[in-house]
Amino acid sequence: MKKFILTAAAAIITCALALTACNLNQNQQNTAESSETQTTTATETPTQGKEEITLNSMSLEQKAAQTIVAGLADTYVDEDFKALADKGLGGAILFSANIADSEQLITLTNEIRSASGEIPILIAMDEEGGRVTRLPDDVLSMPSAYSIASSGDTEYCYKAGVNLGRQLKSFGLSTGFSPVMDIWSNPDNTVIGDRAFGTTAEEVCTYGIAELEGIMSTGEIAVAKHFPGHGDTDLDSHYGLPVVTKSLEELKKMEFLPFESAIDKGIQGIMVAHILCEKIDPDEPASLSKTVVTDILKGELGFEGVVFTDDLTMGAISEKYTPAEAAVKALNAGCDMLLVCFEYENANETINAIVNAVKNGELSEQRLDDAVLNILQMKNSAGLNNDILSLPDIDEMNELTSEFWE
Repeated sequence: MKKFILTAAAAIITCALALTACNLNQNQQNTAESSETQTTTATETPTQGKEEITLNSMSLEQKAAQTIVAGLADTYVDEDFKALADKGLGGAILFSANIADSEQLITLTNEIRSASGEIPILIAMDEEGGRVTRLPDDVLSMPSAYSIASSGDTEYCYKAGVNLGRQLKSFGLSTGFSPVMDIWSNPDNTVIGDRAFGTTAEEVCTYGIAELEGIMSTGEIAVAKHFPGHGDTDLDSHYGLPVVTKSLEELKKMEFLPFESAIDKGIQGIMVAHILCEKIDPDEPASLSKTVVTDILKGELGFEGVVFTDDLTMGAISEKYTPAEAAVKALNAGCDMLLVCFEYENANETINAIVNAVKNGELSEQRLDDAVLNILQMKNSAGLNNDILSLPDIDEMNELTSEFWE
């Protein structure tokens, strides 16, 4: 009996030891599996977004072309424009000379869409209302920003933005390069004037932002212009380089305020002016200044959208640089989309200059990639596509617009 009890006890102890060993082995296995899982997770390549995938598939020339917004030579898409589109052109801007009537305009935008490759071409025009309008003569344009703001009614300004956005959208346009966020603080200013929503920062922040929100509600790309503020100049940058003598602190207290408000509302684009802020960067106009674009607009103000230059063929630039030279400087400054509005030769030379600048180290490919990624994200978020559109109902469109002229 005693021998049996000892034998049983020994068996129980043996089983206990075996069970303990089994548990230890299982715990070690679980720990190893957990460690392996953590290691695998830590070393996995992050999932790329569709913009990154598109970017990685693009050639250097395609990336360079994607930063360019080019003008057209005629009222239709010709072979020279198609050649630019084949290179991967980022945008097209239309002027009055490109537009005859509503039927021709919708035909033209459809032709541009058809010429686009996988990445839709951003189709733009300067459409603010008032004296800056490119819509056909048979379409009633909106009143000026100053006139809209004179209502003193933010809801009215919002509805004006909605109507402007719908007009653009109906013709297949991606943006009207509006609204103007300049402050008409200098009565001698000839280029801004009633394009502004007011003569004070408060007025522009109140009424301009209301219209901006209306434009954005339609799905159109809103582009605030002309940073850092063109309203206190007395020279038209189409013909020469205006000089701003205000300090950074003075600009922060006035000119910057509408742009900061626009950034807070999630605006997709900001256009930088060809003006020399001599106390910030005495050497280069704002559009070519890294201090203005990267350090201030993108850095201090936190803008993450697409930075557009004004037209690089304008007098403020051409008196010192070719469009191609200015384009490389603008990209290095932090700009993303470059307007080269006149002459196909200028657009082609600019694309070549960007490619060569990357190859010779004058421009980093990373900076170019960042610009293109910003452009692709803007286009995708706005839902740009190459769908063919029908002619809108012009009578109905004009009836809605006529309410703002009463």
